Amino acid sequence: MTKKTVKRVSTAILTIALATGLAACGNSSNEAGSGGGQPSAVYASTTNVAFSSAYPEYTFKQAIFGVQSIETFADNTYVLTSTDTFYSGHLLFNDDGKYDVVPRGASIIKYYGTLTSTDADGLVTLELSKPTAVITNSSYSAGTNPIGYVNTSEWTDEMGTAVGGEGPALSAEEYLESVSFPETSIIVDAANDSFDYVVLSGDEAASK
Repeated sequence: MTKKTVKRVSTAILTIALATGLAACGNSSNEAGSGGGQPSAVYASTTNVAFSSAYPEYTFKQAIFGVQSIETFADNTYVLTSTDTFYSGHLLFNDDGKYDVVPRGASIIKYYGTLTSTDADGLVTLELSKPTAVITNSSYSAGTNPIGYVNTSEWTDEMGTAVGGEGPALSAEEYLESVSFPETSIIVDAANDSFDYVVLSGDEAASK
């Protein structure tokens, strides 16, 4: 494993996560849920950093770096892309500020639905409906097989088995329900087209 300093690793991961999220939102989409409408806006979130510990079952910590983007379309539909990258390290860090970092993969989920938008006093309020479709690609792995590519609009038996994990296979409807979030309001700063990262209820389920 490559030795990294805390500062260098954090900077590199944040850069990669932000670049990945912005690259994903830079393409116009005719996929399920966008309705094929003309793109009207693209918004980027702040970066989110979350930490978790597997102790006492495992002796490592995990850091999750997340970034989101929202594409809106002229037909009042949206695509919200949420990208998480996963890294783990030893439970106890050395006093010299260096530790081993293990990349655990990434999870990208694209939510599709309808929206309404209002603009007042330099703030844009996006009312996002509960997603009507999702596309996921997850290479995240912490000892189990990654989910891989999943598309609720083009469901296959293999996808159902992958998202079912150690349990029974899921239908497209069951998976969509497990990763969806309820109707959500997001406030965008119109001056820089950005919004605060939103913790979506479906993110964790989609990455498992």
